[in-house]
Amino acid sequence: MDIKYINPFIGGLLHVSNMLGFGGMQRTGISKRDKLQTDHDVNIIIGLVGGLRGNIVFSMHEATACNIASTMMGGMPVSQFDMLPRSALCEMANMIAGNSVSNLEQMGSLVDITPPTLVSGKNMVSLISQVETLVVQFNAKEGAVELNIAIED
Repeated sequence: MDIKYINPFIGGLLHVSNMLGFGGMQRTGISKRDKLQTDHDVNIIIGLVGGLRGNIVFSMHEATACNIASTMMGGMPVSQFDMLPRSALCEMANMIAGNSVSNLEQMGSLVDITPPTLVSGKNMVSLISQVETLVVQFNAKEGAVELNIAIED
């Protein structure tokens, strides 16, 4: 995976999280996996097609997902991970992906995104793709979020 494609996704996440009022979203780590696999409760998958092919996945624990949805809804308490917070998280993922592909377009790479798919459940492992994946960890007052970037060569 060409590293130049990573910064547009990191920038997209930081820009949108700041716009939505998340508490100090900061990058806390980076690692690599042989395949796109997550083990968190909540995963939002967005496909990439066109100039780049692959997937990005936002992965987090359910408590973090509820906290993020609460922040997005002006501080309204979110005690259950039902349809309202699920919809909010999918919209957040869509905004981040849209911002990211706009950044990629400025680099000359035309990319389209698929609608977000949310997969959630306790004690679940999601194997999404066999593509090498870069995992960027972030933390904010709402909790920890992983940005998984798997771009096919």
